[in-house]
Formats: sequence, structure tokens, C-alpha cells
Amino acid sequence: MSELGERVKEIRLELYGSHGGPMLASELGIPYWKLRTYEDGQTIPGQTMLRFIERTGADPHWLLTGLGQKYDSRF
Repeated sequence: MSELGERVKEIRLELYGSHGGPMLASELGIPYWKLRTYEDGQTIPGQTMLRFIERTGADPHWLLTGLGQKYDSRF
């Protein structure tokens, strides 16, 4: 699992719970199985990553590095 994938999964679990993956995938416009591949380390397309940030309020710097605040304070 990639570090980015781990952080995406961490946010999904916090905001959507352990059974909320299909809901987040739907909001991102992708199949749930595809979200799981991203969490497992497959490269996430830029458009999907931008939608993820928009939907969750995740801080881009934290997603990339794991440093700083997890969520953007503007959300």
C-alpha cells in the first residue's frame, strides 16, 4: 500500500465509516473497486484526486506528505 493510498483510506474511514466506501466512490464518479485499487497503491488520476479533496476537505499537503493538518481549515 502506498502512503498516499493509506492517507486516502484513513480519510475515507473517518468521514464515511468502514462501510462507506461505495458512497465515496459514487461521489467521486468511480466504481468502488477502483477506489480500493487507489487505496492499495495504484496511481490516482489528477481529476479523481481533485474531486476527493473537494468532497472531503482533505489538505493536499497532508495527503502528499502526511505532515500538517489533515483537513483544510477553509472547509
